[in-house]
Amino acid sequence: MRRTVLKVLTAAIAVSMIGASGSVGTAGASDGGRTFQIALSGANEVPTNAHGDADRGSVTLTINLGQRTVCWQYGELTLTAGEALPHISHIHQAPAGMAGGIVLTLFGAPANTGGVNTPAAPTAYPTDTVCLENVSRELLTNIFTDPAQYYVNMHNTTHPAGVVRGQLR
Repeated sequence: MRRTVLKVLTAAIAVSMIGASGSVGTAGASDGGRTFQIALSGANEVPTNAHGDADRGSVTLTINLGQRTVCWQYGELTLTAGEALPHISHIHQAPAGMAGGIVLTLFGAPANTGGVNTPAAPTAYPTDTVCLENVSRELLTNIFTDPAQYYVNMHNTTHPAGVVRGQLR
């Protein structure tokens, strides 16, 4: 009797472990991607925004290699009085302290190519979650491999090179 109970219990544990490991590999944006909570600051821009940390915000970025999606949601954004709202946001490739080339447009210009739709700029912050689909698997793999080599920034009319920036970690 004890052996039967032990065998049933062992089988139940094995089934639950298989189920749990299966859910880890799913491709939903909330359960199969990698999420980055990124603090944005003018002090991180290159060249540095003269307002420094007075211009700040946040973005949650979820990258899902299996679905080839990048989802983003901007949090509250604080800009110096008189600053325009950002009208462009990108992911760039470069380590902290250096400016780098655009690898993916989150919103605004230049438009993405290769089947990725580029949404218009938000009219208010925080924003709803927006997902870009059909993102290059190679790009997403590169970001997963070395996220510190990538950053998100936002541009406005006063700071065309970037008003706030945050490195992926």
